Amino acid sequence: MVTLYRRPDDAQADEIEEALDDMAIAHEVERGGEEAPLPEDLSPLPALREDSEVVTGASALRTRLQALRDLMADWHRFQSDACYVEEDGSIC
Repeated sequence: MVTLYRRPDDAQADEIEEALDDMAIAHEVERGGEEAPLPEDLSPLPALREDSEVVTGASALRTRLQALRDLMADWHRFQSDACYVEEDGSIC
């Protein structure tokens, strides 16, 4: 399970949350604030946690989101009874 830790008013976190929603990957979103502080090992925010791995920083987050997109694309591609023709003409 992927968990996004974020501040309520964060444009970068909005983009990450939207990307996770678009991928239809199982995830949770934890919004930190004065009433709901987040764990201190999640600095800087936004942060993604998957199992025990924590990813922070704009570059690392972009890389991880791309890896998740690739994973989900493969998942959808190989979990159906359909066969796809790739751009180079190869088939599954």
